[in-house]
Amino acid sequence: MTFSLEPASPAHRLYLNQLAYYLRHSRQILAAWDHYSQRHSDPQTFQPHDEDAYGLRQQKRDADTLSAFGRVYYHADELVHVAERQLAQLAPTARTRRYAWQVRELRDATQGIYAVRNDWLAVEAALPESARPGTAAYEEPLAESYAEAWPYLDQWAIHGQALFAVNALAQRHSTPTALALPATAPAHQAAAAPSTARR
Repeated sequence: MTFSLEPASPAHRLYLNQLAYYLRHSRQILAAWDHYSQRHSDPQTFQPHDEDAYGLRQQKRDADTLSAFGRVYYHADELVHVAERQLAQLAPTARTRRYAWQVRELRDATQGIYAVRNDWLAVEAALPESARPGTAAYEEPLAESYAEAWPYLDQWAIHGQALFAVNALAQRHSTPTALALPATAPAHQAAAAPSTARR
C-alpha cells in the first residue's frame, strides 16, 4: 500500500487532532462503562445482576467507541506508517523501543479493525432483504461485529498516545539547533560550552 501522508504536514496535524478527540472520548466511554459495571455486578463474583440489561449496555459501549473512532478509522494506517518512519530516524533507546512496540500494537489493531469491517460488509451483503436496520436479524450480527472490533479499539485507546510522543521526539530531533553555533568555535570556547546532547 502506498502512503502519501507527510510528517508535520497540515493533514498529519489534522489526523492527530482527530486521534486526540478519540482518546478523550474513549476514556469517557470507558469510565461510564466501568461505573455501570461496578453498580450492576456482584462485587464478589463480578457477575451481572441482569445479564440481558448488562449485555445491552455493553453493546452500547462497543457502538459508542466505534463511533468515536469514526474519523480516525480512515487514516489510522497512515498515522501508524508515519510513526514507523519517524521512529526509523531516531536513535534506538529504551524509550524509542517502547514506542516502537506500542506502534506495532497499533498496526496490529488497525489491521484487526479493518478486517472486522470487511467481515461485516460481507455479512451485511448476505443478509436477507427483510433484515433491515432496527430488526433483530440486522442488529444482532451488527452487535457481534461491534464486539469483535472493541478489543482493537481499546488498543488504540491504550497506545494511541504513543503517536504524539513519537511525533514530538521526531520534531525535536529534526530541529537544527547546531546552526546557532559558529562553524569554527575557538578551542577554549568549545571546551567550555555545555553539552546539548542530553534531552
